[in-house]
Amino acid sequence: MLHKKLIKVVVTLLIIGLVPVTAVQAGMREQFPVSQGGVYTEIGDTVNSNPQTIRQIEVDLDDPFTELNLTYPNPLNSFASTSSQALKTVKEGKRVVGAVNGSFFDYGSKVPLYLISYENEIVNIGLSTFGTDHYVNKPIAFGIDKYGKALIDRYQLQLSLSHNQQTYQVDNLNKIREADELIIYTPEYKDGYTDTNQYGVEIILSNASKNTNLSFGDHVTATVSGIRAFGDTKRPEIPEDGLVLSAHGDKRAILEQMKIGENIELNIGIENKWMDSQFMLAGGPYLVSNGTNVMDMSPTNPRAQERAPRTAIATDKTGTKVYMITVDGRQAGYSSGMTLNEFANYLVKMGFHKALNLDGGGSTTMLARKPATEYATLINRPSDGWERAVSTTLQVISTAPLGKPASFKAVLSKTDGIKVGSTADIKVNQLVDQYYNPLPFDPSKVQITSDLGVIEGMTFKATKSGKGTIQVKYGTVTQEITVVVEQEATQFSDVPHDYKYFTEISYLTDQGLIKGYNDGTFRPLKTLSRAEAAILLIRSLNVQADVSPVSFDDVPEDYKYYDVIATVVNAGLMQGKGKGIFDPDGLLTREEMAVILDRGFNLTGEADMTFTDVTQKNFGYSSISALVANDITQGFPDNTYRPKNSLTREQFSLFLYRLIK
Repeated sequence: MLHKKLIKVVVTLLIIGLVPVTAVQAGMREQFPVSQGGVYTEIGDTVNSNPQTIRQIEVDLDDPFTELNLTYPNPLNSFASTSSQALKTVKEGKRVVGAVNGSFFDYGSKVPLYLISYENEIVNIGLSTFGTDHYVNKPIAFGIDKYGKALIDRYQLQLSLSHNQQTYQVDNLNKIREADELIIYTPEYKDGYTDTNQYGVEIILSNASKNTNLSFGDHVTATVSGIRAFGDTKRPEIPEDGLVLSAHGDKRAILEQMKIGENIELNIGIENKWMDSQFMLAGGPYLVSNGTNVMDMSPTNPRAQERAPRTAIATDKTGTKVYMITVDGRQAGYSSGMTLNEFANYLVKMGFHKALNLDGGGSTTMLARKPATEYATLINRPSDGWERAVSTTLQVISTAPLGKPASFKAVLSKTDGIKVGSTADIKVNQLVDQYYNPLPFDPSKVQITSDLGVIEGMTFKATKSGKGTIQVKYGTVTQEITVVVEQEATQFSDVPHDYKYFTEISYLTDQGLIKGYNDGTFRPLKTLSRAEAAILLIRSLNVQADVSPVSFDDVPEDYKYYDVIATVVNAGLMQGKGKGIFDPDGLLTREEMAVILDRGFNLTGEADMTFTDVTQKNFGYSSISALVANDITQGFPDNTYRPKNSLTREQFSLFLYRLIK
């Protein structure tokens, strides 16, 4: 089972008491909070003439909503990427906001190489001998102790067995037996067999008081039920209710004195500083202690001299701050990577009290929760070009609940070329609460005002020139966007930007539906003739020409607007005025306009007629009702429609704009 416990606008967030000293040094490229108790920082630097990209996540263990956790795979001989392990951790109330890869593993067997414990349970005992040429050359681990403090220190396993009032040291648990070693095997080992050779002695123990999930503090009793003597080639099986003791060389004598039926006691312990710790993860070498480079691996060792990606875990003097650090490498011009000694010296320069090396190279991985996102994602550049599957990870967990809006980012869809009369959309994103959790955006909660224009929904319409602001308020949080609006020459000298129907007239002229006069005027208050109305209808409805004969005494075939009038009449959009008269120069009334637009746009719906001057006796009654039902007209403030009044060019523009839009 996998255990888990648990803006152009630039905004600078300084979290008092949380921003690390290193964050304000020269070379900082980026910094943002990943949670209330965590801050991510990226630094660019040069070490011994080599470019380096260093990343760090600072974790505040005193924060009530922040946890640091260790993950490991199940089964142990399996790999998963740091991102995959983070996703498995996520559940309601627990968000992974940062992570790095953990310690070393054997690439062939996929088994962790060193100690892993979780809430006292020994997950993996690992190697008990430490070669000086290896990264981990002494037993040292990182963990969170029983007081919730971070700890980097030596450890000493205390494995022993008692028999006939004598106590003997046990070398290890569930690992391949080496020369002169005494090993304990439980049913969790491989496939239930020790797979040891015949050059040793093995004691089969049954009726064990505990034989799985062994933990620090356990005292296990069992009875000798079988003996495999030196030279016996039979494959020894581990009893389901017991264990196997296996000894080689000098340790054989300890087991050879045991007899069937005798009782054995096994004691599993560790020093008090590590007892009841939340977890332990062994690594190495030790890099920094008391703020000094203490690298206990020879700088001339080829592994130490390699310029490679690196990962480390570090602490402050109080044990309340933990720092995850990575250095990318093997990428010329971007980040070369560091030697181990360079890495240790750099960690000293960063001001850490203690630091422990973890697995590096292609395994070096860091995840961080970017602003206004839900979970942590890959943020460094692994040297393989992709994220390598690893054995263990260290994760920063946020348990903070969803809070109230605390900050957001508001931007305009365009920042250049905003002119009077033009519009720009306002976009609100990166909405987070006080814990930096993303919140769903509700447009109904946004209040927007501006001293340079009007707001229509989430759109800013510039109405005057100058430099001003757009104030965006969401809940109790307000952000200002600086905006510069330029004055633009109007198309018509008599329709300035602040003209009440500027937008409508500009739109129709831009679309080629209505035109001004050669003198640069639009003449919005000029009344509209019936012939002019016919021309506008053909343009707006894109009516195909139909010059089939029409018979009007005042529209002969050589009349300049004959084709236009014939087309609208044949299309059923307009009619004559009776007695063979079309009256092309006659003024179009507001009532006639309603009927024409009703026909042309096939309006549906009817509204209760409240106009005091429109009754069912009006021939345009139903068409005026349809215009009201479709929000095309509201009439005049005195609750009249004035159906017999002549129609002006601006009124026609307003009606047509509303119908089109």
